[in-house]
Amino acid sequence: MLEERLIFKNRLVRDLEWVIASPPLVSGLLNDTHWWNHEDCYNEYLDCLPALKELDLDPSPLSYHLERAKSKRLGHRFEALIAYWITISPNYKLLAKNIQVIVHGHTYGEVDFIIQEKRTLKVIHLEVAVKFYLGSPPYKDSFRWFGTNTQDQLGRKVDHLTFKQTQLCKIHSTYFKQQGIHIDERQCFLKGRLFYPIGSDIPPHGVTSNHLRGRWMQSRSESVTGLFYPIDKIDWLAEINHDDLKQTEIQKYIGKFEKPQCLTELKKDSSRNYKEINRIFYLPKEFGFPAIDSSTPIT
Repeated sequence: MLEERLIFKNRLVRDLEWVIASPPLVSGLLNDTHWWNHEDCYNEYLDCLPALKELDLDPSPLSYHLERAKSKRLGHRFEALIAYWITISPNYKLLAKNIQVIVHGHTYGEVDFIIQEKRTLKVIHLEVAVKFYLGSPPYKDSFRWFGTNTQDQLGRKVDHLTFKQTQLCKIHSTYFKQQGIHIDERQCFLKGRLFYPIGSDIPPHGVTSNHLRGRWMQSRSESVTGLFYPIDKIDWLAEINHDDLKQTEIQKYIGKFEKPQCLTELKKDSSRNYKEINRIFYLPKEFGFPAIDSSTPIT
C-alpha cells in the first residue's frame, strides 16, 4: 500500500509534487507503449523527495524556470513542470524536448520529451498530458467524458496518444536516427481529474481505479451552501491550502457563473485552517453536452 505524501508549503512545489506523484488517469501497456501507473509515480516521488524538500525551502529555481515557460496556459505549465522534474530526478536525464517531426517539408507532429534512464541507459520517448473531464451518460463510454470545450473527449485523447503521439518515433524512426537518436522504449504519462455528476459514481472504461475525482453540477434555482473558492485554470493541479487563501473571500454558496467554473470545496480543520475536501465544476444552465452520435474517435 502506498504511503501518505508530504504537503509542501510553497504552491509551485506542491504543483511539481502533484505532477510527479498524483495517480494517472490511464495506465498499462497500450500499443507497445508503457503508460505510467500509480506505483511508478509514487516511487519516482520518493526518489525525488530530497530535491522537493530543498525546493520548498528555496523555490526560486523552480519559479524562475516556470517564468520562462512559453506561455501561461495550463498544458504548457504542466510540460514545464515535467521538464523540471526530469532535471531533479536521480533516475532520468533530459536529452531533448518538443522535437518537431518534419519529413520532406511536412510536419507530422511534435515529440514531447526524449529522456534517458540513468541505470539502464535506455533512451525513452515520453509523451505527457494533463486533462480534466466531465462525465455524461452513458458513463462507461470514455467518449462521453468531455472538457469544457466539448470537442475535447477522454476517449479521443487516449486514442490520439495511443495511435499517433506515442508512435511518432516508431513511424519516423529514420528521421530520429538521422538526428542521432535511437529510441529504446515509448512511455506515456496522463494526469488529471474526472468530474462525476451528482448521483453517479460510474467510471469510464479503461481508467485507473484510483484516479482523482471531483463533482460537477449545473445551474439551478437554489444556491448550494458550503464553503467554496473559485480557482483559475492555472491552479487546477495541486490541492489548495490555507496559505493560498489569505486575503481572499471565501464564498458560503455557489453563485451563478456565466461560464463553467472550477471551485474547491473547503472545511476548517481543528486548527481553524481551511482544508480542501473536494473539487467541483459548476456549469451554467446554457451548457450542454453533445448528442451521443457526435462522439467519434481519432485514429
